[in-house]
Amino acid sequence: MQELKNYIQHFIDLDQNEWEELSALFTKVHYKKGEHIYGDTEVSECLYFIVDGIVRSYKLEEDGKDFTWTFHCLNMDTLSHRMLMDIAVVDYVSFTQGVPEELAFEVLIGATLMKVRKKDLLALYASNPKWQQFATKMAEDSYAIMRERTFNLLTKSAKERLDQLEAYFPGVFEKNVPVEHIASYLGITRQSLSRLQREKEI
Repeated sequence: MQELKNYIQHFIDLDQNEWEELSALFTKVHYKKGEHIYGDTEVSECLYFIVDGIVRSYKLEEDGKDFTWTFHCLNMDTLSHRMLMDIAVVDYVSFTQGVPEELAFEVLIGATLMKVRKKDLLALYASNPKWQQFATKMAEDSYAIMRERTFNLLTKSAKERLDQLEAYFPGVFEKNVPVEHIASYLGITRQSLSRLQREKEI
């Protein structure tokens, strides 16, 4: 919990009373490897902040294939290039607009998360302009992540995307994340990923 507090306070200036006001809304939940926090077609009524473990968000296509959107984990060592929304496990469009989710969330490594209900968070936002800043920060980060993710896929080479992944999620290959999910995130095949890894070792 302390690490989550430090992470959030890196982005939002909260005093002890404000942090206690926010954390009082949290419920701690645990998920095992392979479990889904929620799947596509549901409407997000809760926001989860990841404390431990790794969660994958992905889009399931009609042909049964899935496309990995991102990996969610809390890593204090990468704050210089991370965002607040990196630890938020939620389909933000579904959460804010009340529409069915397009993303599903699968636990890759047993995860501990802090859950807050949408109605409680909205009441908090309405209670103090400071919390509206918190909401604005999450909205800004959500857009920034989507923009960067899209531009990376459109403009960067596979090698550049791999380098960026390893900087953003250090040790991702050592954390037992399935290779097919990493390749999907990069927008390449498993064979292409293996080739890139071999080239990096030369």
